[in-house]
Amino acid sequence: MAGDDRPPEAAPDEAVPFETPDLYGAYPRLSQAQIAFLAEHGERFRVEPGQVLVREGERCADFLVILNGSIEIVEAHGTPDERVLRVHGPGRFLGELGLLQGQVAFYTARVRELGEVLSLPLDRLRVLVARDPILGDLVLRAYLGRRALLVGAGAGFRILGSRYSPDTRRLREFAARNRLPHRWIDLESDQEAEALLRRFSICWSGDRTSPPRCPATSSTRSNAIRG
Repeated sequence: MAGDDRPPEAAPDEAVPFETPDLYGAYPRLSQAQIAFLAEHGERFRVEPGQVLVREGERCADFLVILNGSIEIVEAHGTPDERVLRVHGPGRFLGELGLLQGQVAFYTARVRELGEVLSLPLDRLRVLVARDPILGDLVLRAYLGRRALLVGAGAGFRILGSRYSPDTRRLREFAARNRLPHRWIDLESDQEAEALLRRFSICWSGDRTSPPRCPATSSTRSNAIRG
């Protein structure tokens, strides 16, 4: 059907190559009407391939909607462990539950293809979704679904520590209780643990309960290291 025949409430239907399917409603596409509503209160800007829009470990204060092009969601950006988790195209929006809660990002959002993005400050978004409950429900459901998928995929920060350490146990329980995306790396058995200790210059004597030590600062860190 020609674009002019599309009803005004329809969502953009252009899927980009390798776009992640919309699983469980976690990656919906905003309708043309919803995008127009948000555009009245936001700013458009061009984006280039490789440009980072959201950086892992930093807070993001804006709600971002893809108007053209595509964006990939990357874990461990710029490291040997980098991997692409998702790819999103026109009509989709970025973020997950942590964006609304003021948490740091658990991933990096990097531009894959030349395009355009709509940006709204979070405080402005909150006002708009209060005026449009349908939009608010769509965003919240998507963010809840994305958080669940991140937790299930073992994405997010790393807890590095011994299975015998009380500190490790407490941090794992805290992360699980608050549904924070994370992955536990056991110092006792995980082959990745030694490589991570070397990467962050952390010394560990092998004592199952004593915390690793960072020689650069001569300060003791918790057995659980956020990576």
